[in-house]
Amino acid sequence: MTRLKTHILGLISICSWLAVSCKAVHETPVAMLVTNATKLSKYQMRIKTGQAEVTGVLIIKYIDDQWRGSLMNEFGVKAFDFAISKGKCSLLNVIPFLDKWYIRRTVESDFTFLFRDAPHGKMRKNKQLIRINDNAFMLRNEKRNIEYQFQSFDL
Repeated sequence: MTRLKTHILGLISICSWLAVSCKAVHETPVAMLVTNATKLSKYQMRIKTGQAEVTGVLIIKYIDDQWRGSLMNEFGVKAFDFAISKGKCSLLNVIPFLDKWYIRRTVESDFTFLFRDAPHGKMRKNKQLIRINDNAFMLRNEKRNIEYQFQSFDL
């Protein structure tokens, strides 16, 4: 009986440790993104898939009760704009090689998770937020094998 109590206490302590550590890992990176609502946020961004990679600069601002942003490469060619309003992401002005329904739907879903669900601690089984360091984090879509890496910087 005492052995069972010891195992139960050990299991409870492990579960509580996991809950605290998962909460810290998943809320902290997005806090870097969404707490900066009063000014412009700038990130070096990399979207990696098994077949391709898109890198560039992501600029985000909170305007008129919605998040607005743009991803452009290092030469200033815009990959896409996005607007997140009422918890739903919409891609706008998408570059032709990314303008496929399945790419749009996946990126919209991932950005919706990043801005709507993750700041409130909601998790999805196929999406994972990972803190890399104080200025960087990664969103991993395990179902589609896509990684979005964000590294903040100042101009």
